[in-house]
Formats: sequence, C-alpha cells, structure tokens
Amino acid sequence: MPLSPNDKRAHTGCEVKPMEAVTSLRKKKHDALKAKRNSLFAAYSKDPENFHLAREIKDIDDEIAESTQHVEQERRAESSARKLVSTPK
Repeated sequence: MPLSPNDKRAHTGCEVKPMEAVTSLRKKKHDALKAKRNSLFAAYSKDPENFHLAREIKDIDDEIAESTQHVEQERRAESSARKLVSTPK
C-alpha cells in the first residue's frame, strides 16, 4: 500500500466512510418521516372521521418501521464485522 507523501500512514483510495453517510441520510429521512407523521396525527386527532389521514399515517408508520429495520440490520452487520476483525488469533 503506498504511503501518502505528506503523511506517514497508508493511503487509501477513499478517506470518506460511506456507511456513515448512508446512516446519516437514513437518520434524516427517519426524522422527516416522524415529523410528518406527528403533524398528520395531530390533524387526525382533531378530525378522527378523516380516514384519508389515518391511511397516510399508516403508510408513514410502515416506512418508519422499514427504515428502523434497515438500521438495525446494518448495526448487526457492523457489529459482527468488528467482532471478526478484533478477534485475537
């Protein structure tokens, strides 16, 4: 692995950690979905006969659950990878 001319460390092709960027985007999407869901629920609480709002809330709840599931899967995979790397031989 080549050394960086300005540094005494190995130079990798990419210094950015893509998983952190993906996780950050998922978090932003998750937060936006929760905010939208909360505002719709506030409107639905005032007008429980509005089934259109209930349907939108249910769809957003499904998206939030799916997002949460993806994050949990990524955390488990990352944790497993760390265990494999840090296991002494």
